[in-house]
Amino acid sequence: MPRMGRNGMVLIIVVVVVAMISLAGLGFVATMHSQRKVVQLEADELRLEAAVGSGVELLKAFLEQSASDREKGGGTWDNPDVFKAVSLVEKTAAKGGPRFSVVAPRVQEGEAVGLRFGTENESARLNLGVLARWDQRDPGAGRRALMSLPGMTESIADAILDWIDDDDTARQFGAEADYYEGLAVPYSPRNGTPQCLEELLLVRGVTRGLLFGADANLNHRVDTNERKAAASRSDDLPSAGRLPWASLLTVASAERNESIDGRPRADLNGPNLSELQQRLGAVLDSKWVEFILLYRQYGPYLGSKAPTSGASVAVDLNKPARFRIVSPLDLIGAKVLIPSAPGADEKTATVVPSPLTTEPAAMRDDLAKLLDHVAVAPGPVLPGRVNLNLAPRAVLLAVPGMESAIVEKILASRGYQTSGDDAARRHAAWPLAEGLVDLSRMKALLPYLTTGGDVHRAQIVGFFDAGGRSVRAEVVVDATVRPARQVYYKDLRVFGRAYALQRLGAEPGE
Repeated sequence: MPRMGRNGMVLIIVVVVVAMISLAGLGFVATMHSQRKVVQLEADELRLEAAVGSGVELLKAFLEQSASDREKGGGTWDNPDVFKAVSLVEKTAAKGGPRFSVVAPRVQEGEAVGLRFGTENESARLNLGVLARWDQRDPGAGRRALMSLPGMTESIADAILDWIDDDDTARQFGAEADYYEGLAVPYSPRNGTPQCLEELLLVRGVTRGLLFGADANLNHRVDTNERKAAASRSDDLPSAGRLPWASLLTVASAERNESIDGRPRADLNGPNLSELQQRLGAVLDSKWVEFILLYRQYGPYLGSKAPTSGASVAVDLNKPARFRIVSPLDLIGAKVLIPSAPGADEKTATVVPSPLTTEPAAMRDDLAKLLDHVAVAPGPVLPGRVNLNLAPRAVLLAVPGMESAIVEKILASRGYQTSGDDAARRHAAWPLAEGLVDLSRMKALLPYLTTGGDVHRAQIVGFFDAGGRSVRAEVVVDATVRPARQVYYKDLRVFGRAYALQRLGAEPGE
């Protein structure tokens, strides 16, 4: 009997050992299964990050093109053929692979009303970097510009300007280093252009609600729960349901100083008249070139002598340029008086009229051609001008000299066509051509306005057709240089995908 008991004990021990080994194996299998899921999730994350990175590279390549080539490619306003549900793999293997979409808000009447596949032109915003220059040119222009933003106060406007300007003297309602250095956690104002809009949260009086509005998950719409949350915070009320300051301000707007086909514009005030003649002759009619050179040499004639019939004067390129052209609009309806001899009486002089007349057809066609090919500001990049075709009401009102009546005329004329691709409005002088403003007002406004812009913002969403993980980021691409460069990146994955897969262009499963 004892022997049989010992045999039974061995059997029990064997069963226990086998069970333990089985449990250990099961635990190992479960651990490996979990590890496999983790690896798959990490791999999906990396693939989606690569998709977003590919979206950035697509933006760079698209924006590096000339304005003409962009238009031929569908433009940047709403271009689903280029920016919607782009797959990173061959079409035959695209099912289940990562995709990305480039999206931006569709704005009407100062409120985001939907989504489009494209970018936001930073030139449709008010550039903080030019406010100090505006203020120097026209004292008070900086504060007036900021006061056009919804919910802005004089105290906050002056504090923002003090943060930007390079001195330590506080404005009337502003704040300088003595205020910030007296805080519980002291710091100094930048005294320069902010590196990003988020930096404005350091400025006295600027709240997150005023800067970013009620759209907490940054999906270009104010959801019901976000609207309720905003209503409970008084600092959100001015911007709830409307464009917040972060949608109206920028630190990066700029454009290439080139024609629509990508050629550098000729500087009308270039010192070398022979070179100017060659450059203008390649793009403009000979009469235009002749008049521009004569204007540089003799200046505008303001007398009453009528233009000489059939006047044509040979340009002496040895005669130096003595006059500057302040604005291309100076050439409209201008005259130049050419003396018959040094010191000769005006009666014997020849008066040459400008080929650019005030006739509506000439203003619409000839002026657009002139502005496309010439400039009075040298340099390859023009920063901070406001896009007349895209800027919302608040930004247009910020432009020095832009009265509310003019803004309303412009907005009414634009209607809901806000893509900026209208060929008749390819240049910022179209309000003059359409009779919305007179010549003197257009001259005052033109230095602040553009219809271009080569710095663009967008959200890029990486996703799978079947759902699951996603990666979302907001980027700003600067294409004023070639190759284009990414100048801002904000990881938004903490807020989730925020858009329905079908809206992003995901293909439904079979």
